[in-house]
Amino acid sequence: MTMLDVKKNYIIDEAAGQFSKRPIKDVTIRDIANAAGVGEATVYRYFGTKAELVIACAEKLEKEVSAIFIEKEETVPAYNIIERFFNAYLKIFCEKLYLYRFLYEFDAFVVSEGITGLESYADSIDVYKKAFTDAYRKGLKDGSVKRIDDIDLFYYSATHAILSLCKKLSTEEVVIRQDRLIRKQKEVETLINIVLGALKND
Repeated sequence: MTMLDVKKNYIIDEAAGQFSKRPIKDVTIRDIANAAGVGEATVYRYFGTKAELVIACAEKLEKEVSAIFIEKEETVPAYNIIERFFNAYLKIFCEKLYLYRFLYEFDAFVVSEGITGLESYADSIDVYKKAFTDAYRKGLKDGSVKRIDDIDLFYYSATHAILSLCKKLSTEEVVIRQDRLIRKQKEVETLINIVLGALKND
């Protein structure tokens, strides 16, 4: 990694920090430059537009959570791998709630700015489906999961429902104190358990 890469990554880190505290639309390039201790021109040298920097932050945050979802190959029933996969949504909700708020705002930002060409970002998300599908196929072999007629439809329906709920709950006003998160955590947990119940082969 070159010094230019180090500086670029540092700016991404500082921008992600700003976006974790305030809405994307409210954070300016000046805010990010001040947080990084550089001039605005330096930020623009690495990122031609705010949109480019926002996308870079989305890719960084996606990599940050991938290890929570994707486990190394293990000698446990495949259902347990799938269980951990879906419970990762809850873990992130409890420990990194700002990520869901960022994703909610990112979607709105992409639409409002008319951003296209997110193939690299889309490709990085495909690894989650592969991890799930691999575990599901293993589960069919070891008998720990039920056969689903259309597993692709099941996967997208389940993940979109859970992710949408997490994003919605992350944007509601009262999300700071732990004791005020209990109901929301239970909603996410309940939806995950419904999905897992449809998969588990008792």
